[in-house]
Amino acid sequence: MPTGLHRRAEWANAAGMRFTSLLAASLLVGAGLPASAQTFGPPIQGMCLFSREAAVSSSRAGQSMQAQLREMQASLTGTLAAQRQALERQRQDLEGRQATIAPVEFQRQLAALNQQIQAVEQQQNARFIAAQQQGQQQIDRALNESLGRVVTQSACSVVLERDNAYGWNNSMDITAAVIRELDAVLQRVHIQ
Repeated sequence: MPTGLHRRAEWANAAGMRFTSLLAASLLVGAGLPASAQTFGPPIQGMCLFSREAAVSSSRAGQSMQAQLREMQASLTGTLAAQRQALERQRQDLEGRQATIAPVEFQRQLAALNQQIQAVEQQQNARFIAAQQQGQQQIDRALNESLGRVVTQSACSVVLERDNAYGWNNSMDITAAVIRELDAVLQRVHIQ
């Protein structure tokens, strides 16, 4: 029969182990190691974890969208630079003629050039944002379909965002299954 001293020793040993486990877990998280490497306790029936960010970035459709957006941004940047250069040349020409133009007229023309530069930038930004939203909508539709199938197959009663958890049992994570399903549904987005 354990004595009071023996119970205190068992309690201190258990508390020390809990502290060591928490310290190890926090060091792993703090070291930037993937949280999926940690497994805490048994799986909870009907509870599933899912990382939307990981699913989108790891899917073929997500990678396709990112590649197309990079290409579009490079193209828009080149177009914007050419238009900006032309407007800058016009501004320099205007500044060269400043002595021959009435000050009010000079300011009006300079303001008009500045407005054109700003309008070109806004137009390019709007085109990029519209393309990004178009691609994201395609991915969201396919992701919702894929997630629905995996949730049904896995009999999930609740799905929580994995990226907000400190640790979990890996068998509760349905992210990889959703990525496989998403890749089967949509491999490439089409943005304009």
